[in-house]
Amino acid sequence: MDRKTYMKEIYSTYWSTAREKIYGFLDYDKNLCNYICDKIPRNGELLEIAIGTGYPFADFFQKTGYTVYGIDISPDLIEKCKQLYPNIHCKVGDAEELDYPDSKFDCTYCIHSSWLFPDLNKAIDEMLRVTRPGGLVIFDLQNRNNPDIDESYRKNLFKNSWIGKGIRVFKNIGIVILHRGKPNWIFVVHEVPTYPESIYEYIEKNHVSDIQILVKREDESLEIKKELCSFKDYPRLVFVLKKNNPNLLNQAGS
Repeated sequence: MDRKTYMKEIYSTYWSTAREKIYGFLDYDKNLCNYICDKIPRNGELLEIAIGTGYPFADFFQKTGYTVYGIDISPDLIEKCKQLYPNIHCKVGDAEELDYPDSKFDCTYCIHSSWLFPDLNKAIDEMLRVTRPGGLVIFDLQNRNNPDIDESYRKNLFKNSWIGKGIRVFKNIGIVILHRGKPNWIFVVHEVPTYPESIYEYIEKNHVSDIQILVKREDESLEIKKELCSFKDYPRLVFVLKKNNPNLLNQAGS
């Protein structure tokens, strides 16, 4: 099973209630929402990538006065989003192939989800494409340079190795025989952290006039970092990209 199929058919069943019941509206989430509100006028059009059920981001922004759009790869999550928030314009979609015209949105954002995409660079390309010149693209990522994030990822890779799969198969057989719990036969590493320097390098080749990095501190507040480095002390990073205005580019080149 590939990662997209897993997200569509397996993980979505967990996420249909997990966001509301387990995670809630974190201080980190609220700080990101306030950051976007400070940058984008209230009558703006926003697109959320991996919108899920619409909670908490899309719901917050529609109540704040924005026109909110959203896509998710899971039909079940989109159906729930439509039921909960009929004023949000959501539909089934793939982050790597957005079904929207060029330069439509004032801000395109993706929170808690970039590590789920098989091709993050392609998703970044698409987010930039559908964002208006001068608009913002905002996404966070799990920082592979952070020791805790790297260790967690290596453990997941081991679980998906032949040795790890063998151990899990025996555990599942034990669960079935002893009738203790529910076996899990799905072997997918669905969360993949990112080295931020690889994102810097890739983004610099795109039409981006400004790259800003926000780091998540222990108290879930956000701090702007101007220097580009590994940020190994921070497990979560937020990239804020400002899309170039082509008219300004043409004037500069004339």
